[in-house]
Amino acid sequence: MPLLIAQGANDPRVRQAESDQMVAALVAKRIPVTYLLFPDEGHGFARPEKSLAFHARAEAFLGRHLGGRVEPIHRHEAEGSAMRILRDDPPA
Repeated sequence: MPLLIAQGANDPRVRQAESDQMVAALVAKRIPVTYLLFPDEGHGFARPEKSLAFHARAEAFLGRHLGGRVEPIHRHEAEGSAMRILRDDPPA
């Protein structure tokens, strides 16, 4: 079962190192994982442009792994978001 992990680099509750460790464990077990990092966010995505970018990527992730219709991600949906895709494995 693939997993989507989205991490705010400034999150005081869930440190990025914990997400990095989780991703490494999933990779070691050959479990597909998509890992999104928001360098300028904390716990949750407070800024609307970050929330929109996350939801667009989450929809693409679900569409890829569960099938069904997906709206393409448009450039304006990521504007103002410093989201980095650290890992994006294809379906197993």
